[in-house]
Amino acid sequence: MSLMATQSKSQFLTDVHAQLKRRYKPKPDRSAGRLSVLEAVVYGICHEDATREEANQALSRFKDQFFDWNEVRVSPIAEVQETLADIPDPQGRAERIRRFLRQLFSKTYGFSLEPLTKKPLKEALKVLHAYEAFSSDYVTATVIQQALGGHAIPIDSATRRALERLGISDSDLPSLRSILERAVPKNRGVEFLELLEELAHDTCVEPRPDCPRCELRKICAYALERKYEANHPAQANQAAAKAAPAKAAAEAKKPAKKIAKEVAKERPSTAPAPAPAPAPTAKKPPAKQSPPPPKSPPGKSGTGK
Repeated sequence: MSLMATQSKSQFLTDVHAQLKRRYKPKPDRSAGRLSVLEAVVYGICHEDATREEANQALSRFKDQFFDWNEVRVSPIAEVQETLADIPDPQGRAERIRRFLRQLFSKTYGFSLEPLTKKPLKEALKVLHAYEAFSSDYVTATVIQQALGGHAIPIDSATRRALERLGISDSDLPSLRSILERAVPKNRGVEFLELLEELAHDTCVEPRPDCPRCELRKICAYALERKYEANHPAQANQAAAKAAPAKAAAEAKKPAKKIAKEVAKERPSTAPAPAPAPAPTAKKPPAKQSPPPPKSPPGKSGTGK
């Protein structure tokens, strides 16, 4: 993180790009022709949280095993799912792809969205966001990059994990993507994404990354922190011990405030309760002052002769 403090994000990511390029050689076919808009949607659904190779193979199988996209639209989910057998959650992806094709056919009575490539990007996206598939920011960014000629860097859970370990994060995915797109020029966006995906699926894996084998270990915030903890266990433990009470106190304050509020709410209702208690004590004196028994003894003494 100290490195990020002295560098701009653009400088830092340029350094990341250069070091990853030395380790992972960019594929020669990465600058191949654009996909059609429809193909880019299917490719985005296949690629999210999967490897590039898995997505490429799935898209090829769709073209080889089905006559056209209309056949995919009318096929049972089980058949579409078979095309995605090597990818995580094949059923969910098959349902999303078929749902998109059915929605597209119901709107256009066809399977071409190519007229959108001639429109300004904002207008094209306005049309595309009517389709449920574009609720995924990853699919949206994939279509912008692969079909509409815009600058976009799709981010899924694997690439986001790698970025967060490098020290680049944002709670909002579109905001995180815009950070990258401002820092990485358009002419390097596709290659940067490819290299980042290689990193995410090679060394920067879950649950724990293989930092000693990572090319970025000297500039990665996560790797530097782990290295410091390994070399200075006493200081790391002290820092953790100091941080623990503060964290616990911060967490304890919230419920304590809630309890105080509940007690304060209960007090007005319990305060009037003691008021009825003095009432019976105030009525006791009159009962003592008007005793009927003392009047009966004089009557008895007068009648008894």
